[in-house]
Amino acid sequence: MFEALVNPYGGCFIGPDQLPVSAAEFSDRLAQSIVAWQSDYRLCWLELPASRADLVPYAVALGFEFHHCQPGMLMLVKKLQANAYLPLAATHSIGVGAVVLSPEGRVLLVQEKPLPGKTAGYFKLPGGMVDAKEHLADAVVREVREETGIEARFDSMLALRHHHQGQFGASNIYFVCRLHADEKTPVADVNEILQARWFDVDAYLQDDNANPYNKLLLKTALNGVVLYPHKVAGYMQSPEAYEIFSALTPQS
Repeated sequence: MFEALVNPYGGCFIGPDQLPVSAAEFSDRLAQSIVAWQSDYRLCWLELPASRADLVPYAVALGFEFHHCQPGMLMLVKKLQANAYLPLAATHSIGVGAVVLSPEGRVLLVQEKPLPGKTAGYFKLPGGMVDAKEHLADAVVREVREETGIEARFDSMLALRHHHQGQFGASNIYFVCRLHADEKTPVADVNEILQARWFDVDAYLQDDNANPYNKLLLKTALNGVVLYPHKVAGYMQSPEAYEIFSALTPQS
């Protein structure tokens, strides 16, 4: 049998360090472990490194299902008890958008390169996907820099959008932030952006062709309630480990 590494939720875990060299031995030990553990544990988690992909068919034959993966790892799981709660893996992707305002009363917008055979769309807010372990405030500053060459300063959180049409069947949450920047000449990213330009705020809001969603966000940046970043004394191990946004001003 395998050694049961037990978690606080009634599940047990088999890790890469426990895997035998022989696939036949793996299958035999796994089968015996499942029988022995069914009365004591609710779930069995099995982590296979990419180098042991040969073991996947044996685990699947014993009732394991794919749960989530990383570039070098596949996590499988089997319910040992029928009523066991199985937590989901990541269900959402996270994106950020930026309303970048200049002291001269302009807003920075981009026009994405169209797909082959398509016409370029109207100008929109710069933004993109958040990288793993990246704070939202850092991500939105990075996206503005990458798409426009402008070094913007994070100010506050404006709004979020949630929908269920994200990549790979996941839902998506898109956080929109207010940033400030000096009105320097943008340099469009050669891979993704056709044009990056500063627009007069009033003219953009009066443009019938402008996207209503982007107009709403710009109006919020100008006149709405925003959420400011805060660091709370004694919260978590380090102020660098988290982000908190609140409608209270940082001085409150």
